[in-house]
Order: sequence, then C-alpha cells, then structure tokens
Amino acid sequence: MHFKERIRYEAVQRGIPCLVHFTQVRNLPSIVTHGLLSRSDLAERNLNAFLSDRWRLDGKDEAISVSISAVNCEMFQAKHRNCGLTSWVILLLDPSILWRHNCRFNCRNAAQQEMKEHRGFLGGPYGFGQMFSDDMRPPLFQEVSYRAKTGIPDFLTTRPDAEVQVFGSIAPDAILGAWVDRDDLEYPVQLELDRLPGQKREVAVQEFKPRFSNGYSEWG
Repeated sequence: MHFKERIRYEAVQRGIPCLVHFTQVRNLPSIVTHGLLSRSDLAERNLNAFLSDRWRLDGKDEAISVSISAVNCEMFQAKHRNCGLTSWVILLLDPSILWRHNCRFNCRNAAQQEMKEHRGFLGGPYGFGQMFSDDMRPPLFQEVSYRAKTGIPDFLTTRPDAEVQVFGSIAPDAILGAWVDRDDLEYPVQLELDRLPGQKREVAVQEFKPRFSNGYSEWG
C-alpha cells in the first residue's frame, strides 16, 4: 500500500470530518477565486492578502497551515489580538488534502523549536500517526494513556497546537463550509461560498469558543 493510501486509511478510520483554516473575512473573495495560496504563491502571482503576521514563525513561506478537525484556540486568540478590529472566518476543508497534497505533519506547532529542528521525514504515516500519539502527552501527565484517560476523540490530535503544513495551493472547491461569529457576516460569507461549484456550502454562526476540552487543553 502506497504511503498516501495508508494516511487516507488512518484518516478515514479516525473519522476526521474536516481540516480547518482561519483567515480574515476580507481574504475570502480572493480565496474563492484563486484557492488557498501560500505566501510564496501569492508573491509569485502578484496577489495581495491580509496577513495575520508579518512573517511566518516557522519560516515556511511555501506552506499553508491547517489544523485537523478543530482550531488551535490559543493561536487563534493570539491572531485576534495582533490584528485588532477585523472579522474572521474559519474555513472547513476537505480532509482528502491530507493524502492528496504533499504535507508535513507536525505533532506540535510548526514554529516550536523541536519541530523546526526535526530532520526526519514527517510527510508520511509516521508523522501523521505521531499527531495522535500518547507520546505527545503534556509533561505533567503521569498516568499510562493520556488519550484514553482524558477522553480525546479519535478525530482530534493529542495536542491542540498540532499543525499540518500543506505545500502547494488548495483548490477553492476543497472548501466544505464556514464558521463565523456574527450574524451580520453570514450573508456576505454565504454569498462568496455560493460562487463555488457543486453542492451548497453552509455557514454556521456561533461564538468562536472551544468545542472540545479534556480538562488539560482545548480545541475550537
């Protein structure tokens, strides 16, 4: 079995419903037109985007960052603070990106020193599996199985800051839906998503807050 098929099998077995990517709402028209693009691709195509940081802390301008099944709340809140008064949308993406694109699977935030200095190949089943491993439990946890003891669902990574770096553009039709936190954003976001071909995409309106918690850490 090819390693990408092994990733697909594992993702399906875990019931991963989607990948997530948060961005400023004012980026959505360009995303619907051109897809999700890395900073390198944006520069190459001479396209503008509203960025949440001046530089990528992981140094990977050729990558797009997504999370599995849920948002890294701590990072999302930090971006809110950095960008001031702007509106946000969380995009729900097709999980097939995990095996159809070249990815680097980071069991912690990709900007963490341990991930930046990792020299092994993290684009295959091993890297993907490590995202869900009990080896990634918090250092103060002393019992045998962190995931079993704290009840983390199969579709969530062990640590909420785990991150997938996707290399290459993500096509607009990979968008499955969106989540916004204000009623006045529902219509303009829905209008943009209705430009996409195929099935109708839904826009959920609810407060941005953690949806999952095991008492040790949280996911949006």
